[in-house]
Amino acid sequence: MFKSKDFIFMNVVSVDGKKIGFIKDLLIDFNKGKVIGFLISPYNFFQKNLSVLKEDIIYFNKDMVVKKVEKSTHLCLHSFISMDVIDICKNVLGMVEDITFTGNDFIIKGVIVSSGFITNLLRGKRIILINELILGEENILYIPNHDQYCFKSMPHNFFVQGKSNEKN
Repeated sequence: MFKSKDFIFMNVVSVDGKKIGFIKDLLIDFNKGKVIGFLISPYNFFQKNLSVLKEDIIYFNKDMVVKKVEKSTHLCLHSFISMDVIDICKNVLGMVEDITFTGNDFIIKGVIVSSGFITNLLRGKRIILINELILGEENILYIPNHDQYCFKSMPHNFFVQGKSNEKN
């Protein structure tokens, strides 16, 4: 599983070994729940942003090697980062912080929602499945499919460290 932070500022290189730029943002198809590519900020100051689609990626690790880049416009991840996630009763659940997606087919598995620093420490960040969300112009609507599942990301090292120090 990857997060968007794993790709931001990654260098992009062509098959010929020419440095193209670095990854600035992720290109998202929210309806299909997929990362379709990446927005590249070129090293050439006078060039506009480029994009590379998933099909044109040959390899990625520390750098990303691509077949080709193009000039196209798609929905970027940062256009809905920091949007409020609300439920049907207009309760604010938090703000979108990041996404998680698979590495082989780039399918978005979840959206990480933050409800504030203190709440994140005490209760953890909420991870909402992409098929339970509807993207709007100003907010994201959360419609749960089942009430029995609730995923969270807990800061476990914070609490484990405190207990080990008490024993010493």
